[in-house]
Amino acid sequence: MQALYEEMKSSKAFYSFISLIGLVVVSSLISSNFRTMDNMIVIIRQASVLLILSSGLTAVLLTGNIDLSVGATAGFVGCIGAQLLKAGWPTPLVFAAGIGVGAIIGILNGTLSGILPSFIATYGTNWVLSGLAIIVMNGAVIFDLPKNFTKIGVGYIGAIPNLVIIVIIIDVIIYVILQKTTFGRQVYSYGSNPETARYSGMPVKKIMISSFVMSSVCAGIAGMMITARLNAADAAMGDIYGLQTVAAVVIGGTSMLGGEGGVIGTIIGALILTTIVNIMNIIGITSYAQPMVVGVAIIAMVLFDKYTKHEKIA
Repeated sequence: MQALYEEMKSSKAFYSFISLIGLVVVSSLISSNFRTMDNMIVIIRQASVLLILSSGLTAVLLTGNIDLSVGATAGFVGCIGAQLLKAGWPTPLVFAAGIGVGAIIGILNGTLSGILPSFIATYGTNWVLSGLAIIVMNGAVIFDLPKNFTKIGVGYIGAIPNLVIIVIIIDVIIYVILQKTTFGRQVYSYGSNPETARYSGMPVKKIMISSFVMSSVCAGIAGMMITARLNAADAAMGDIYGLQTVAAVVIGGTSMLGGEGGVIGTIIGALILTTIVNIMNIIGITSYAQPMVVGVAIIAMVLFDKYTKHEKIA
């Protein structure tokens, strides 16, 4: 038991979890409206899209890279999905097309990140995808989508929102891939020491591209979820998730230097961010202040990450 406790303490996700518990307690004391069951459901539903995006991004950060195009990918795929639905495509085929487009974007990002720094490569594709989304939508907004599609975003199975069920399935799959497969071990090894991974004969290009594909496929699914939840699509609908997605992964304890972290911490990080936004909305703090809070959280966690890495080396 003592060994398990020490292992938990050595994980940044442990401190993120403690932070989440503290945040929930403080928020409950600040406002009685926060601790209602209805608000808990609201938080979970609001966190769903962010959880899908950030869970996929976790694989990229574990390799020591970054994907700044997840928000634009979600918006672009969501717009394509809306156009296909309006053209009469059945919902299953629309989802398959969205996943396929996400995979293509991931291959592009992974390939470019093998040539350029991933920050530059994905920042470029972010703008390309934003422009393509505007072209696809022709500057308009599509709404009033088929009911069998929007039900995925707003419907329930029993008392559980469909979005939550989808998030659970995706997170379980990503957890198994990263923690229980050879590919997952390679991702961690490459992120910990890229040079050693290269010299040991690991398929580093495959690892890079596969991690970006995982990120972009999740972004594509998230884009479809956003469209289904809003019953509408517009070119800018994924923009708000760019910074938040990176923040959720980092706050959850995944190192931006690579090789440390995981999807469990990312789930905690996404819930922390959503809870912060929720309590700020409840007590009437302007939405303009929310990006500042996210930025402070990122800076704090990156500094903590660098400090703990230095301590381990020392």
